[in-house]
Amino acid sequence: MRISIGDEHVDVPDDLARALLAGLRGERLVEPTQAADFDDLVVLVARISRLTQHLTVVKELAMSRADAAGAYSNRRALAEAAAMSASQLGRVLEGHGLPRDRRTGGVDLVVAFRTTDDGVLHLADEKDVEHLPSFTLSFGLETDPAQDTGREVTFYYRPQVPIAQAGLGRAAGYTLRDTDRNIVGCVTEQVFDALLGDPRLDPTRPNGR
Repeated sequence: MRISIGDEHVDVPDDLARALLAGLRGERLVEPTQAADFDDLVVLVARISRLTQHLTVVKELAMSRADAAGAYSNRRALAEAAAMSASQLGRVLEGHGLPRDRRTGGVDLVVAFRTTDDGVLHLADEKDVEHLPSFTLSFGLETDPAQDTGREVTFYYRPQVPIAQAGLGRAAGYTLRDTDRNIVGCVTEQVFDALLGDPRLDPTRPNGR
């Protein structure tokens, strides 16, 4: 079966296409009818798993953006929409660098970075980062994909900026993690664009999400 969205056309196995259609329409579950033997059913399961994982990432990014939209976003409504308990929602948002309890603080907001191979500081002056804490990660800069070797990049951040003042915008949900120091840093839109070039999110990057 062929699915068309705008000018894009994708050939999808009938069982998966019917399941997608039923899900989008809010109809009852449909059982696979085309895949019958073991191998075909395993292929169908693998396709559904990849799609589910992708949709879960998109869902979490949408949730984090919704929560970062304002200091008083309705987390109860967000939890209901996500079919999650309040504690589950808190864990997901915390994993994206957002505070589990907004009354207890803010986010570590990454505002500038320095490539360690050439020492160049981006998006700030030296005096602006002189007293800011930092962490260093191996990060693939996409501004020059042909020479992308996963260079070391030092990120400077302002700790615990109130979510209402962070102004994350479309960068909400993209975080940088220093697991050794247990630091999760949200990036500003300026850092996001300078690092990635293309404003679209790519949740497959190992150091960002």
